[in-house]
Amino acid sequence: MMCNMKRTHGFSLIELLVVLALAAILLLLAVPGMRGFLAGVRLDAATTDFAGALALARSEAIRRGLRVALRNTAGGGNWGGGWQAFVDADSDGVPDASETVLRRQAALSTPLTLYANANYTNYIAFKADGTVNNVGSFIFCHDGVLVEAGQSRSRALIVSWAGRVRLAQDSDGDGLPEKDSGEITSCTSP
Repeated sequence: MMCNMKRTHGFSLIELLVVLALAAILLLLAVPGMRGFLAGVRLDAATTDFAGALALARSEAIRRGLRVALRNTAGGGNWGGGWQAFVDADSDGVPDASETVLRRQAALSTPLTLYANANYTNYIAFKADGTVNNVGSFIFCHDGVLVEAGQSRSRALIVSWAGRVRLAQDSDGDGLPEKDSGEITSCTSP
């Protein structure tokens, strides 16, 4: 006598629920890491863009043989509201109608912030020889914090007298960027 057994294809409901539960658990484990990764990518992109604007201002000052400034458009040391690079012919740090604007940058997207120390509250200017009007630093933060859950949520740029811009390092591994005089401990006053 031959058995007449039907062959079934596919998954049972229990198998499908087990797979979905495992996928949900893996997703829950991956989301915090992905959030931190995306914050780092946003910070790196904004830092690179701003360093590029500083390099543009310096190179244009040398090329043109004129003072070129980068001015924050939000005021009060808050550069996150946007900035513009312009030929500062009258050396006042304010773009006048007769001065050429080289580049404009809109505000940073939320939750990024960008602040300068007191030396660059309103503007930074590069002279015709490429030197800068003052030394100082800029700090980028994500969600207004320097470090979150042991991960750095900040980047800092340091500007030397020679007008060279460099990324601040974290030599002790605590997530806080360091300038020549010590660690930066605030997202609003580097």
